[in-house]
Amino acid sequence: MPTVTREQRASKAEFAAVCAAGLAASTAVAAVQYGARIPSYEAFIALNTMLLLWLPMCSAFLLTKLQPAELGFRQGDERLSRIYGWGMFFAVLPILFLGSLFPSSRAFYPLYKQFPHPGNVSWAYLAYFELTYGWYLFCWEWFFRGFLLFGLWRGIGSWAVVVQAVVFGLLHYQKPMPEFLASFAAGFALGIAAARIGSFFPGFLVHWASAVAYDLMIIGWNGFRLPI
Repeated sequence: MPTVTREQRASKAEFAAVCAAGLAASTAVAAVQYGARIPSYEAFIALNTMLLLWLPMCSAFLLTKLQPAELGFRQGDERLSRIYGWGMFFAVLPILFLGSLFPSSRAFYPLYKQFPHPGNVSWAYLAYFELTYGWYLFCWEWFFRGFLLFGLWRGIGSWAVVVQAVVFGLLHYQKPMPEFLASFAAGFALGIAAARIGSFFPGFLVHWASAVAYDLMIIGWNGFRLPI
């Protein structure tokens, strides 16, 4: 029988740890999104930060020898970052515009309507929401295009792109149907970009900029009157 080296055993252990932490975090996030009653928007952000950022990060520190840079928590290739970043953002703008024409999208967006908020909506509140939601998307991108992508890559290679894209898409189940279907392709494209660049940061910026742009498009259809 072929001998298993210490490095191979360590790699298998790291892969198993990533699988376990990834499954736990994904299941918990699905429960939060589809079943749990969250008392406030701030509680929603805090809970997702714990599940999608701190749980994977602590798992990497405590159960493996993986460093954050090995999981995409680094700058990556600057030239590819600009190419993929700007390329994906400008490519998605026409898709966002078309999506904003669907009545289901106009009923769902802007995103702040999905969360309880105090008092009347204002432009200051919209700015607060988009900034804090940006942090939420940072946690999402770290989990999918950082921890899952680079962690699973150690065991299944490029299939990690597919796995994280499928899980990412499934967690968009409650979004409008056009967005739910498109999220699988978006997760796949963001995964390829992160793998090529070596970082999830450009994908996070694209994801956040797209979310803000989509909200503003919907608000624009309302004559730039903020819906309650």
